[in-house]
Parts: sequence; C-alpha cells; structure tokens
Amino acid sequence: MFPEFDCDTMKHLEEVGMGYFQHMFVAFGLAFRFTFGAILLIIHAFLPNIFVDAGKKTVEYYNSR
Repeated sequence: MFPEFDCDTMKHLEEVGMGYFQHMFVAFGLAFRFTFGAILLIIHAFLPNIFVDAGKKTVEYYNSR
C-alpha cells in the first residue's frame, strides 16, 4: 500500500529540491488546502450564493506554488 523508503523516494525529493520534512510539510499544507476547498465547494453546491469563488481560489493557490 505504501511505497518503500528507498532510492526512488530520495530521487523524488531531489527532483523537487526539498528535504524530507520540508516535503512533508508542503504536502500536508496542500492536503489541508484541498480538503478545505472541497468542503467549501460542497457547501457551495447546496448554497450557490456563498463561497462562489472557492474552487477558483483553491486552484489559484495550487498554481501559485
């Protein structure tokens, strides 16, 4: 289920230019933002007059990184 911690893992970290913990915090941050954006979009689906730009802002945040 989970990839082994091997040379391929370290290769990915080298490719993105991050250390292990820096990568972990960035990944957690993105996961939080996407989860928060998804919740706002679910609310927006039922109440279209609120959180009108939640999807747009989530995508813009991701693209700005």
